[in-house]
Amino acid sequence: MESCSLTYNRCSCLKCGGHYATVISSDEELQKESCPGCGEKKLKIVGPLSQAEINSIFYSGG
Repeated sequence: MESCSLTYNRCSCLKCGGHYATVISSDEELQKESCPGCGEKKLKIVGPLSQAEINSIFYSGG
């Protein structure tokens, strides 16, 4: 049985400057999504989340 692990990326909104985590891995797909902060479709992937960032999101109640 193969293990399926998700890669989490950091993205930011080019309009409001908000930063978010996503499992989307391409800017083309991400541009179809709206920013949770301002609602604009101006999101861009800025890099992968580190293991420490992932742990803080999922294991510290964040």
